Amino acid sequence: MPLLILYKRSESMDYFVKSSNFFKGSIDILGKGVTNMRKCLLVVLLFVMSLFIISGCGTTTKEDALPVNAGGDEKVESETPPEQEGEEPGGDANVVEKLQTNLSIQTEENEASFKISLKNTSDNSVKVTIPSGQKYEIVVTDPNGKEVYRYSIDKMFIQMIEEMELKPGEEKVWEEPWDYTSNDGTRLAPGEYKATIFLTVSQVNGQKIEANALQSEQSLTIPEEGNTAFRNVQVLGENGEYTVTGEVRVFEATFFYAVEDGHDYVVPETVQMASEGAPAWAPFEIKISIPKDKIPTNGALILHLYERSAKDGSITNLYHAKLQQFQ
Repeated sequence: MPLLILYKRSESMDYFVKSSNFFKGSIDILGKGVTNMRKCLLVVLLFVMSLFIISGCGTTTKEDALPVNAGGDEKVESETPPEQEGEEPGGDANVVEKLQTNLSIQTEENEASFKISLKNTSDNSVKVTIPSGQKYEIVVTDPNGKEVYRYSIDKMFIQMIEEMELKPGEEKVWEEPWDYTSNDGTRLAPGEYKATIFLTVSQVNGQKIEANALQSEQSLTIPEEGNTAFRNVQVLGENGEYTVTGEVRVFEATFFYAVEDGHDYVVPETVQMASEGAPAWAPFEIKISIPKDKIPTNGALILHLYERSAKDGSITNLYHAKLQQFQ
């Protein structure tokens, strides 16, 4: 049975050109010795399948191949658009420095009041993020640096993110009372302590900031119980030059002060007058200057504020404040 084969000649087809006699001979043998048509069809099918296999491997030419970027001059464009020139993800890197954190403390016989403020001193609005209902932490330490009070102990706060915008020059103020109770539930002894506040702001203008980046500290004096004459006493200065301010409520606007170093009095008893007497609270300011030869090399300068009884002249309402610690 004659067989017509059509194909496109290529380099990979040379094999069939050279071996066409083999296939022709095979077909002649089948035509002469085999009368079963099924066997003839099987041979034809095998031949056609061979054509498909070889043409699939050999018909792709260099011109047909797709280009591949192998590190040459050709560049593949990225799907991600480049960042705009001059664009900074976080805006002003010094924005935290424009936020002013401040702490002031008012002390009375049985309670202190912490006044905490956050002020935007920049020329632009600032958005701060607070991650929970706790807006600040307050820590009080004794003269040895030991923590004696922490505001958040035994408190629960709502877990809700709060965003707050401060316009240029705007100030946010919080007030928190404290009854001088320590972490163990007892009242702290009278004396000098240090209070530090940390705002819990986690982001400024969408940028994460370091923990405790916004903080402030202030010294305070816990008065003796029963003292109704002195409150809100603050000490400024160092190395023998000090300014003491506060409020006083004394009979006939008269009170006294003295300074000692733990052994001797370096400033003897001195009378001081307030602007008005009890029952009103009156502000006072005392300037204290101590000669260098009387400043201790190791110890502390302690200020004593007090009244004297109109009946017998005894000291009443004694209040202690540390001027400076020397090592």
